[in-house]
Amino acid sequence: MDPATAVGLAASIIQLIDVTTKAIKYLNDVKDAHKDRARLAREATSLLALLTDLRYRVEETESTDPWFTAVRLLGVEGGPLERFKRAIVELVRKLKPGSGMKKFSKAPLWTLDKNEINNILSKIERLKSRVGLALQED
Repeated sequence: MDPATAVGLAASIIQLIDVTTKAIKYLNDVKDAHKDRARLAREATSLLALLTDLRYRVEETESTDPWFTAVRLLGVEGGPLERFKRAIVELVRKLKPGSGMKKFSKAPLWTLDKNEINNILSKIERLKSRVGLALQED
């Protein structure tokens, strides 16, 4: 993998860390969804730790390292990182508090149905598995 690809992968991971952090913040602010909210927040937090490890591993490893062959597949167009990013961005969009005066009127409300929750949780689990495997490879 050339150095530009490694930098691009690291940038993708950093963006994913950022949006996952926002999702966790919004999940912690939501009212009236204790069980589902807590489950999503816990899963997203555990994924965040793996993504952070992956980020630093990508930044610290030489681009010629064979480890990048497997890791590069995580960041391809339409790959696991991109699919999860789309799901987590959608979650953030739904949970993001309003702007202006609406922001102060009330805490965000839970608007996700069980199918949406299960869809996001399955994407988190798949990505956790793939990132965990990538981190174990050497």
